[in-house]
Amino acid sequence: MAKNRIPRKVAGYKVPKTIRKSSVIRSLLASDIGRDVLANALTAGAGAAAAVLVAERDEIADATKKGARKGAKAIGIATEAIRSATHAATEVVRDAAQSAMPEKMLKQAKVRKDANKGPRRGAVVH
Repeated sequence: MAKNRIPRKVAGYKVPKTIRKSSVIRSLLASDIGRDVLANALTAGAGAAAAVLVAERDEIADATKKGARKGAKAIGIATEAIRSATHAATEVVRDAAQSAMPEKMLKQAKVRKDANKGPRRGAVVH
C-alpha cells in the first residue's frame, strides 16, 4: 500500500511544508470520510473566494490598469476573498465534525458552552 504523500507543488503552486507534514491532513487523507470533508472544504472555500472576486470584478480590473495607486484596494479585495474562503472552509469542516459527534458529546459541549457565558467569577481584579 502506498504511503499518503502530499506533493511539493500542486498546479504550479508550492504547498507549505507545515501542510505537507501535518498529521491531521494525513489522517484525513487516509479515510474516505476525511477526503470527502477536505474536498467539501476546498470547494466551499474556492466558491466563497470566487464570489468575492466576481463581486469586485470592476475594481480589480481598474486596479490593474492604474497600477500601484490602486494596489492597496486590490490587496483589500484579495484579503476579503481569502477571509471569505477560510470562513467557508472552516464552516464545512466544523459542520462535518459536529455531525460525526455522538449526541452525548454534543449535549455535554452545549452544557459547557452555556456555563461559560457571563462574567468570570472567582478572581478579584484590582
